[in-house]
Amino acid sequence: MILEFGPFELNIDRAELRGPAGLIALEPKALALLRLLVENQERVLSKEEMIATVWGGRFVSDAAVSTVLKLVRKALGDDGAAQSYIRTVRGLGHRFVAPVRVRSSISVIADEPPKEPDASLDKRPTLAVLPFSQAGLTRGFATLGDGLPAEIISSLARLRWLRVIARESSFRFRGPDVDLTGLKSVLGAGFYLSGRVEQSANRLIVSVDLADSRSSSLIWSDHFERPLDDLHVVRAEIVSAVIAALDLQIPLAEAALARQKPVEHLDAWGAYHLGLSHMYRFNRHDVAIAAGLFKRATDLDPGFASAFAARSFTSQQSAAMHYTPDRDANLRAARAEAERSHQLDPLDPAANMVMGRLHLLDGRPEDGVMWLDRAVDLSPSFAKGHYSRAFLNVLSGRPDQSRSGIGIAMGLSPLDPLMAPMRMIRGLSYVVEGDYAAAAEITIQSLGMARTHYLGLLGCVAYCHLSGKTEAARYWAAVLRDLRPDASIGDFWRGIPFADPDLRQTLGGALRAMGFPD
Repeated sequence: MILEFGPFELNIDRAELRGPAGLIALEPKALALLRLLVENQERVLSKEEMIATVWGGRFVSDAAVSTVLKLVRKALGDDGAAQSYIRTVRGLGHRFVAPVRVRSSISVIADEPPKEPDASLDKRPTLAVLPFSQAGLTRGFATLGDGLPAEIISSLARLRWLRVIARESSFRFRGPDVDLTGLKSVLGAGFYLSGRVEQSANRLIVSVDLADSRSSSLIWSDHFERPLDDLHVVRAEIVSAVIAALDLQIPLAEAALARQKPVEHLDAWGAYHLGLSHMYRFNRHDVAIAAGLFKRATDLDPGFASAFAARSFTSQQSAAMHYTPDRDANLRAARAEAERSHQLDPLDPAANMVMGRLHLLDGRPEDGVMWLDRAVDLSPSFAKGHYSRAFLNVLSGRPDQSRSGIGIAMGLSPLDPLMAPMRMIRGLSYVVEGDYAAAAEITIQSLGMARTHYLGLLGCVAYCHLSGKTEAARYWAAVLRDLRPDASIGDFWRGIPFADPDLRQTLGGALRAMGFPD
């Protein structure tokens, strides 16, 4: 992948910066900082985020950050006065301000004749759930060490992107010392989930660990403690929490692994998971990267239902956020990709989710609810399905159901990359009830996590104005105009099609009062 800005080309795959005179020598930290700035061009990066990414979170002085920043500016012929490429935002951090174009460094992303899927290829991440060790379990609970992981295995079958080893095979790996060689060579498991069940008086304590068998590294760990009053409820809570965590943590681990490879070396699943890491950043640049990676995934594996669903999600996002001028083309692509996903695997929760979300963009949100009902029926722990259904419910005038759904989604996946939009939907539920002050407060909180979210910014301006927060309305209007000088009321309705005409009139009036055109 090549990122172009001005006369420069930043080749991500080769870790090279080229200018008009050819290759520009740049030390690794400076190159990493430049990449971070360019890939996040539509938002301000704090010094803490730079340190976390470029220096791995180690303690470094302000002077060290400034030195590397100066090296980047020098390589670009920029300086602290001109700020043609890197702008200092006093008290907040730095932002890359030059326009960036994305160009693929591989030919496979170009349109090619469709290929027939090869059923013999299954490159999905593979998980082995091992029997849990146990201690102090009284009669009646002595089978939990096998019962809980068995329920997890059964429920994980609903995650269509994950290959789960059958219990008959994974349960042969018992004992405190896991045979990683056997997990990898015999079962082909790249990940394994282990755990421990203990009973203390009338409480059940469950500890779970998710590890990478390839590197022997711990990816995620958690601890659950519940009363034993209702064993079935306790088991359901723990299984649901574990599944939601795996649905987030394994893709993150796969994306981190894929990021270490040149794009042309990625297989379909590596491209898919790397695309997911860009899809939820809510800016034009990252959505373009994600779309290219998902296109590569479906080119390599034309039977990859989840990747077609992800392609549809990016096309829907481009249409809703007005990332490209041809909205109709985005809508056509979104529909074709969603239908292809559902055709390939009608039981994939993500396929049903994107089929339902299509109705957000055609102004008929009520028609999409049945698809979202099916998505969460197929996978009750599918946080993004609950979130999407809540979105449709609030647009259809059901704020209570919407808040309930968002509460479920946030509880299932408290670290979800869609957490900011989840908060925005909660804010919309108060808009429907006319409580603009509450809506403004919640939306401002969400913008702290996704400052470039176009529709969130438009809504925030309106809610602040309607609740009498004049200075806040002006501030967010200025942020929005800096990010999107073409911001319009029409874009708000196309992305958030409220069914209530009176509400549309009220919000439209607020945005007009703040100077935004229809």
